[in-house]
Amino acid sequence: MSREPASLSAADLIGVWRLRSWTSEAADGIQLPMGEHPEGVVVYTVDGTMITTIGRAGRTPIDGGDLAGGPADQRLDAMSSFIAYSGTFRIEGGDVLHSVTMSLFPNWIGTTQRRHVAMPAGGRQLTLSADPFLLRGRLSSQALVWERVGD
Repeated sequence: MSREPASLSAADLIGVWRLRSWTSEAADGIQLPMGEHPEGVVVYTVDGTMITTIGRAGRTPIDGGDLAGGPADQRLDAMSSFIAYSGTFRIEGGDVLHSVTMSLFPNWIGTTQRRHVAMPAGGRQLTLSADPFLLRGRLSSQALVWERVGD
């Protein structure tokens, strides 16, 4: 049984969540944007801060070890295989709204990203889904399944 949207509160989300899967569904089928075993974490804090990072497992290091340099093709691959953003969050009905203040994807800075929440009884698993948006040239709906870390 999933939690009713009206009963969702910020306290339900507080903590650290590890990414278990990410599916992207469009008219032409389902894809796995970060592969079979994506890596990621989302953190919700008591003071209303949220931070998330998501990446493809086994990302290739950039030659030379320069944090802001290296071959352009390797930097492009590194950016296209990683997502990071942070800001604040609030609950609205059965959704969590992420107000983005910092993002690897600059277009999200200053926006509010709405995520629909599904949380089965027990609160150990969290599914965040989004209305369709453009991802790798496809208008698609996203569903990310997270598992709570610790107690």
